[in-house]
Amino acid sequence: MKFLSIAGTAAMFLVGGGIVVHGIPPLHHAVESLVHPLQEMESVGPLLGGVAEMLLNALVGLIGGSIVMGIGRIRGAKANPVEPSH
Repeated sequence: MKFLSIAGTAAMFLVGGGIVVHGIPPLHHAVESLVHPLQEMESVGPLLGGVAEMLLNALVGLIGGSIVMGIGRIRGAKANPVEPSH
């Protein structure tokens, strides 16, 4: 079960990052420009390009998730202010 929770979390970062990358054209073109030279390599190019694209999508997902979590924590702190103890 622990493995499934880790794999599921990683998959969510990959999928979320892919959605964000494909939804922002300049970011999508930047990822393509980084991955394309790798895909052109002899024999290992397609595999290396695919792995690089997945890692970049995961990185974007991780950054995006961190931003959303940070905003959520800030909003949560404002919505539930801590009262001083006496």
